[in-house]
Amino acid sequence: MIELAKHIEVLLLENDCVIVPGLGGFIAHYRSCVYNEDTGEFCPPARTIGFNPQLVMNDGLLVQSYMQAYNTDFPDATRKIEKLVQKLKEDIYRYGHIYLNNVGTLYYNMNGVYEFEPEANGFFTPSLYGLQGFTFPKLSPENVPQEKPLVEYAMPRTVKTSTRRSSFHYRRWSKNIVAIAAAILLFFLFSIPVENTYLDDAEYASLGSTGLFDAIKNHSMASSIITVSPSVQQQEKKQKTVKKQSVKNNINTLKPVAVKIEKVAAPSAKPAAHVVKDVKQPVEKKTPAANKVPQKATTKAGSYIIVASLATNSDAMQVVKQMQQKGYKEAQILESDGRFRVAINRYTNQTDAYKQIKELKKNADFASAWVLTTK
Repeated sequence: MIELAKHIEVLLLENDCVIVPGLGGFIAHYRSCVYNEDTGEFCPPARTIGFNPQLVMNDGLLVQSYMQAYNTDFPDATRKIEKLVQKLKEDIYRYGHIYLNNVGTLYYNMNGVYEFEPEANGFFTPSLYGLQGFTFPKLSPENVPQEKPLVEYAMPRTVKTSTRRSSFHYRRWSKNIVAIAAAILLFFLFSIPVENTYLDDAEYASLGSTGLFDAIKNHSMASSIITVSPSVQQQEKKQKTVKKQSVKNNINTLKPVAVKIEKVAAPSAKPAAHVVKDVKQPVEKKTPAANKVPQKATTKAGSYIIVASLATNSDAMQVVKQMQQKGYKEAQILESDGRFRVAINRYTNQTDAYKQIKELKKNADFASAWVLTTK
């Protein structure tokens, strides 16, 4: 038994299914990581082993392993396996169970059905080596006390002004005011009157404007400042003449423009007839509803009757459609490890599933059907 368990363990490392001819098939399943909310424990992903007693056909995988181990031919290896299976069945009928090292325990119940319990520690898988479970409890919210804002109170400041400094400013301003007043007074007292010394007394008292301006022009010093030079007067005259010429040129350049007058016929009283054409509106075509495509079902716990195991999803969908046409309305697709298995029914009780598959095997179309139990 130890030797058989060792062969099964080695073959399951590279294959998902190992069939022991005359006994059943051991099938490997991948289980993703699980989180337990009650305990806060994270369980790592693992690879579990299941058993299907309906897979009794010799696929040659175990025989080939014996051929390599004993360096023998195919018939000799087949005979050794048959003897070993016969002895294993005798032990399981006698003791009710048999233990396979690192694989699990195989039971034979009162109903004549094989039951399998995988190894508790999980099957060894190189890709999952070293992954262990750990507990990470939820963090409780922490109450952080709110800090009160600091309020700064400004203290009033008293400013002391010295009497000496204020008296100094008052004295300085008073001195400046006195000095300014004295300067203004001296300006009016000692100012020299301005008058023309070259004018006679008679002309000074005369009210004639002509003689007064002639005397100022000839003898006064202020007249030299007021008189305008003849060159400036000539420039002003030239500017005025240029402006007048520019205005004349603008007037001469304006020419009359001939305007053509055309007569427009009055609009006719009769309104134009509107031509209305029939417009064909597009007619919407009703398209038939798309055929419902079977979708992959979520794997629930129970026993499934598998009738086909395919490599692609499209092939599995075609088989599901065929099963539904035959009357198996509950046909669905179960995906696991890159394989698409077609199940025609699911049972919560494993015994009912085996009874149903015995009836199905009477039909040649379901000769290769088998039971898949999920937990």
